[in-house]
Amino acid sequence: MTVSSNRVKWMFLAPAMIYMLLLTLYPFIYSLILSTTRNNLARVEQQGFVGLNNYIELLTTSLFQKAIVNTFLIAALSILLELFIGYIIARLFFIIRDIPGSGLIRTVYILPMMVTPVVSGLLFTYILNPTLGVANYVLQSVGLDPYAWFARANTALPTVVLVNSWQWGPFLMLLILAGLMSISKEQYEAAAIDGAGLFATIWNIELPSLRNIMVVGIMFRVIDNFRLFDIVYVATKGGPGDATEILSMYAYREMFQFFNIGYGSAIAVIILIIGVILSQILYRLIREEN
Repeated sequence: MTVSSNRVKWMFLAPAMIYMLLLTLYPFIYSLILSTTRNNLARVEQQGFVGLNNYIELLTTSLFQKAIVNTFLIAALSILLELFIGYIIARLFFIIRDIPGSGLIRTVYILPMMVTPVVSGLLFTYILNPTLGVANYVLQSVGLDPYAWFARANTALPTVVLVNSWQWGPFLMLLILAGLMSISKEQYEAAAIDGAGLFATIWNIELPSLRNIMVVGIMFRVIDNFRLFDIVYVATKGGPGDATEILSMYAYREMFQFFNIGYGSAIAVIILIIGVILSQILYRLIREEN
């Protein structure tokens, strides 16, 4: 009976698994093969197998090193900001959860998640425009000079982080809010009886209870940040200079501007490997915690 039941389960799962394998495994293998070749559409006569040369060249290129640092920096800063603000907003929503209209406020807060990253990038490009932007109009109204937020090397990356966090911060907020709502009232009552204040309650009850759900949220956001492309492409295109150059932007430029398919495929494979390694680390943290 058990063998038959398992067979039926596998029969139902098989089509979806085959479909997913075709969507993920085949492109990965093909990209892996391309990454070991000198495959430049603009120089057909120079094509051929080069082994690991693309990877060796990548690892010794200063632009790749800058791109990988920027990618990790944007991911780390975005996630930290989203966790910090997400927790504060989630706690506010948790406090007002029984007040009429709180559901509508939550809906409005998560609207940025419904906007595509391209639209988010364009929206903030207009808002922060040094000539016509609302942000600079406010600065000028209080006597300050307008500022080119995306065009200055020292503010371009932090501005990308802010736009990225504005769009995806509500995701972590929803996870944290769900975690807060799952904490039993008895725990809060016991803390109150023991004389625990707000910070003691947060540190000893809420944060330990939210640890797993936060790690899950971080795992999703790490993967998302390594796929970040649209906002950077629309707002800065990796500039000014290499201030916002990230791995996905670097791969795009190599493949679709310079037609260096082999080199671009090597970058894509490295992005995938880094994403898998980070996901496995976070998954092990969750499993050990459980």
